[in-house]
Amino acid sequence: MPYPSLGDPGRPIFSKRRRRSWPRFFLLGLIVVALAAAIGYMSGLPAPLAFWASLFQTAQAPVQADPNVAIVGNLFDQPDTSAPPAEAGDAAASDARTITGEVRPGQTLAGLLGRHAEPAKIAALADPEDFSFSDLRTGQPYRLTLRDRELVSFEYDINETETLVIDENDGELAARVETKQCEVRPALLTTTVTSTLSEAVAEAGGNLATALALADIFASDMDFSRDVQPGDTVRAVVEERYVEGRPAGLGRVLAARYTSGDKVLEGYGILGDKGRLEYYDADGTPRRKTFLRAPLSFLRVTSGFTASRLHPILKVRKPHYGVDYAAPTGTPVWTVGDGVVIERGRNHAAGNYLTVRHGKTYVTRYNHLSRFAKGIAQGSRVVQGQVIGYVGATGYATGPHLDFRMYADGQPVNALDNDTAEATPLPRARLAEFREDALTYAAVLDGHKPPAALADALPPTKGGM
Repeated sequence: MPYPSLGDPGRPIFSKRRRRSWPRFFLLGLIVVALAAAIGYMSGLPAPLAFWASLFQTAQAPVQADPNVAIVGNLFDQPDTSAPPAEAGDAAASDARTITGEVRPGQTLAGLLGRHAEPAKIAALADPEDFSFSDLRTGQPYRLTLRDRELVSFEYDINETETLVIDENDGELAARVETKQCEVRPALLTTTVTSTLSEAVAEAGGNLATALALADIFASDMDFSRDVQPGDTVRAVVEERYVEGRPAGLGRVLAARYTSGDKVLEGYGILGDKGRLEYYDADGTPRRKTFLRAPLSFLRVTSGFTASRLHPILKVRKPHYGVDYAAPTGTPVWTVGDGVVIERGRNHAAGNYLTVRHGKTYVTRYNHLSRFAKGIAQGSRVVQGQVIGYVGATGYATGPHLDFRMYADGQPVNALDNDTAEATPLPRARLAEFREDALTYAAVLDGHKPPAALADALPPTKGGM
């Protein structure tokens, strides 16, 4: 059998070609690099590149250390400047966060708390003694403290000195009003009316609460929604409040004088049995009578007290033993005197109505209400000037108004002409002390004495205005 031809005469016929070995060395190198990288990570090196950098490092001259600079091995070996671990209580506190904001138009307490508290707890939350949740005012600041999105506390600034606080107590939400300690200084406020009482008071540095307090003092003798005239003057001794040395608004009205033409009304405050200021003239006659002149701030009287009137809907002549006050829907209606709600109901003629008994003699009736005020029910006790409902057009009504009626011993009384009901005069035992204080107040109102003369004689604070 012939042999195959020789491809390479210098190589033995039966020898094999030598395999190249560089792939093995390449694979071995990759394994070494991987092992080095793993060791580098395990020993705290910043990255695999650090291994290669260390292979090519050259000796360098020693560096003089700056005593103000901490020496570290690399960027990941920073000195330990962390604070010691917080205690358990501190850790819990650090989890809480506080959200601040202002009450937006139409926002309610339930709307502010609804996402962070159980609906049943919010519904069971009762008003604190000195504040109603319905009195939240647009623009007032609040603080909402949460932990894990759950309510820790809610704080709402009622005014410069009072804060509404809501937090959890024994598994239930509880509300209270906290009052900051403040310094009180007497001051004299003087102003002249050009349009409304509230605008005049604001121009003199007062606020709406001051204007309402002034109107309340003389509410039995003057209706400030219609009797105010341009040129009327107001002089009042008021409390200026300071919290931590900073002005914090005005407080109570201690004495006041309102002049309208030849008519001069004066009221001097003295602390009453209920802890609030009660106002009398210089002789000790109460400024506040048993009943206010009107149960609301109205636009006009559309129908008076009469024995015969053509009914605007029934088109028949009938007695109208009441007074119709026209006012926009939603206008607050207040009770004209202290009493007890004996009826809260609705019928086809009067619509929504309330009846209030005042002692043994008088009863007042409020018809055509759009709705009742919060908390007003049969048996509720009400005080003079308290809002009990809102103007509407329910029942037989051609437009929004209040049909107000008064009865004495069961007989209808013309409320516009009823000036006979006077409040209880000041007891004789307090009359001498009151007259002495009234003379001092009058001297301040006249400008004969500075307000500082009253600094040591301010009545104790046991309520508000």
